[in-house]
Amino acid sequence: MRIDNSSPKISVLLPVFNAEKFLKESIESILNQTFKDFELIVINDGSIDNSENIIQSYTDSRIRYIRNETNLGLIKTLNIGIELSEGKYIARMDADDICSLNRFEKQYNFLEQNTDVVLCGSWVKSIDEFGNVKGKIRRIDTNELIRANMLFTTPFIHPTVMIRKEVLAGNIYNPEAKHCEDLELWVRLSQISEYQFYNLPNYLLLYRIHSSNVSVLNVNFQTEKRKQLLLPYIEKLVGNLTEEELNVHFSSFSINPLSKIDIEKLKK
Repeated sequence: MRIDNSSPKISVLLPVFNAEKFLKESIESILNQTFKDFELIVINDGSIDNSENIIQSYTDSRIRYIRNETNLGLIKTLNIGIELSEGKYIARMDADDICSLNRFEKQYNFLEQNTDVVLCGSWVKSIDEFGNVKGKIRRIDTNELIRANMLFTTPFIHPTVMIRKEVLAGNIYNPEAKHCEDLELWVRLSQISEYQFYNLPNYLLLYRIHSSNVSVLNVNFQTEKRKQLLLPYIEKLVGNLTEEELNVHFSSFSINPLSKIDIEKLKK
């Protein structure tokens, strides 16, 4: 717990499920941030590996450790974290990724200076399970382009996002949007015209791609779910679509940062 009674500027939500292989690197990349005024809410979602021992090995007063007695899944776990968070901003983080050391500083300063922006993400460098950089993933930056880009792909890389607490507390993750909870949230927030979005054109996260990624294990399910989520958004702009027209739209654009070839390789 924090030494004083003041609220932290940022609440970092770190859900953990059987993440012993990468968890230490993830936690330390958060604790070593140049921006120091945050709480790290680590929620162990029923892990049966060594994750709990790794978490409890840290004595940093900024860590708040919560343990789900059973595995509740990512969406319920994130919503628990939102309810517990005390910061002005909420930063997402995954237990297999690594933050750049100035990530929070850059995002916090940007949101403080741009009060109309409710959410900002960033670019990432993709790494393999051994930490080797394999590529770069960029996202459209400005609000207008992000809204247009939502027609074709997920406009934010989920673990890079920092969002205003008051916005997320009023728009928690939808339990019905399993494996697509991030896109469902972005589409829902985009319906509020005064909300502005941004992606910082900086590589602020090492995004780990490996065979246990949700996006790898559930790529076909995600593709179909994204069609359902985006259909009302698309039809609001262009009118009613037939199923064939919708399929043509999605077949023309990639909606996953991994190619089908990469996914098949990772599944082997």
